Amino acid sequence: MEQNPPRLDPAIFTFPNRILFGEGARFSLGLELSRVGVNRPLVVTDPGVLKAGLVDAVLGGITSSVVFDRVQPNPTEDDVLAGLDQYRAAKCDGLVAIGGGSPIDAAKGIRLLVTHSGRLVDYDLTAGKSDLIRPDMPPMAAIPTTAGTGSESGRAALIQLPQNQRKTAVLSQYLLPTFALCDPELTRGLSPVLTAATGMDALSHCIESYLSITIHPICDGIAVEGLRQLSKGIETAVRDGSNAKARSAAMMGALLGGISFHKGLGVVHSLSHALGHTGRAHHGTLNAILLPHALRFNREAAGARMADLAGRIGLGRGEDAAGHLITLVELLLARLPLPRRLGAIDGLERTAIPDYARLAMIDHCHRTNPQKCDQHALEDLLDRAW
Repeated sequence: MEQNPPRLDPAIFTFPNRILFGEGARFSLGLELSRVGVNRPLVVTDPGVLKAGLVDAVLGGITSSVVFDRVQPNPTEDDVLAGLDQYRAAKCDGLVAIGGGSPIDAAKGIRLLVTHSGRLVDYDLTAGKSDLIRPDMPPMAAIPTTAGTGSESGRAALIQLPQNQRKTAVLSQYLLPTFALCDPELTRGLSPVLTAATGMDALSHCIESYLSITIHPICDGIAVEGLRQLSKGIETAVRDGSNAKARSAAMMGALLGGISFHKGLGVVHSLSHALGHTGRAHHGTLNAILLPHALRFNREAAGARMADLAGRIGLGRGEDAAGHLITLVELLLARLPLPRRLGAIDGLERTAIPDYARLAMIDHCHRTNPQKCDQHALEDLLDRAW
């Protein structure tokens, strides 16, 4: 990977947090840390990102940093507490998260507990405890190495907690990273499967947020543009990981997807959180499989809205446009190297469908789904996707 800064500076904009976007954005890390007064950051990452050389590619000559690389896929509270111990022992004064959604979410959890007492369960969104989160937290940088979760521009951290045996959302506007460096070059080494899975995660964010019942016209516009960018980037990036334009479009789509779901999500995410609570299945893959079934489930309540979205992305207008949106998702899935059925994923059990549906009903995301959800409906949706 090229180590010299490129000739063109990255684009810099602020919404909802400060974002530097473009090839070479990673080279701004030292300057940005100085700007927010961080001298000794804890670098939160995972073993795969470290082994791929991406941490070195980002840190460059920043020798004062301390690396914590023990974040698992679908991070747990133990990951967060271990990182917190290292943060305190090394007398760090800020955080840099490098990786996909797991390191970024884990870093948010560490950041919270640096200044807040108790455990993460004390700030559980579904228990109405988000208001306990204060702004007095250390600065944090988010540097995504995938184009998927959008956590670099999101307010939430999803962590598996032992107290309630499920993925738990801790959410607050104060958890937004202080700044994000979105450098598409960092995604060029992603495998076709991970490129597809993370891309479909981002695409599901855009679609679900647009269909969400919350009123937020700003996020609606962002979701449409995110979907437009992803439609340009996902397939090409899967076929040719070195294609700079496709990688950039996919990363921009993921960033915009992360902003759009400030509006809320839907049943896809409640179900994928439930299915992924053991940490065995990739979140983006689950979203990809569930999305067309969820769109059919929502069509009765949100057909007009689906048709409107189809029209906005050039799929035509009229009474059949909602169906065109579903067809677009199915055709995209057919061309990607991902499983099409839940039964193809190791670790999931069809006999556990009632348990998955029960956990999904606890999850907060379905509260903004256009079609009302109950246990029976979610069991039926899962059965159709199996």
